[in-house]
Amino acid sequence: MGPFAIAGICAHPDDAELVMGGTLALEAARGRRVALVDLTRGENGSRGTPETRAAEAVEAARILGVAHRESLGLPDARLAHIPEHKDPVVEAVRRLRPEVVILPYWEQRHPDHATASRIVYDGCFLAGLRNYRPELGPAFRPRKLVYALSMTETNEAAPSFVVDITSVWDVKMRAVRAFASQFAPAPGETVTLPFERFQLAVEANARRHGERIGVKYGEGFLVREPIEVDDLLALKGRSI
Repeated sequence: MGPFAIAGICAHPDDAELVMGGTLALEAARGRRVALVDLTRGENGSRGTPETRAAEAVEAARILGVAHRESLGLPDARLAHIPEHKDPVVEAVRRLRPEVVILPYWEQRHPDHATASRIVYDGCFLAGLRNYRPELGPAFRPRKLVYALSMTETNEAAPSFVVDITSVWDVKMRAVRAFASQFAPAPGETVTLPFERFQLAVEANARRHGERIGVKYGEGFLVREPIEVDDLLALKGRSI
């Protein structure tokens, strides 16, 4: 199935659309093979069934131009930093062979998101060990790990870089809107979050990141290691 240029690996269906959807749409439009991996099916969420969310995830991936999407079927709301949850990631990474993996930022309010960050990091590392579970496929390790900053956290670090997603803003929001079950009342509910109000929050976050680089909409990302620069005049943006 591999190799893929980029794989976005997140805890739930719709996580990737919110924090990296615009970037994935840009990369797919460049002709790069992009994969999405959902660790869980989101079965313990307040709205929507796993089957509905799976169908919505397929449609969202189509809108973004993603070549492949799958769910590893790990337990929603019970993700744990244990081998039984890391090994499916090892298998997926070895099978998809992505050069770059985008994963959630490691400090988040939602326990699944923070745990997913640790699981995916460990899975990517273990996937490169030849003698670790060889039955899960030939050893492979992604070249780069990129952390997608969350939509609502206020205590996260400043991004290492911001991607201008202004040209694909409508694509990103159509992919988010594909998860219609998340904006409909659950059984017994009389009030839910209207999409229009939710969109304002997504837009505020994208404008916040966009302002950092002088564009309308952006998505922020963090890397743990220094970024190599070999041409100072190729640096974008203004300092003063």
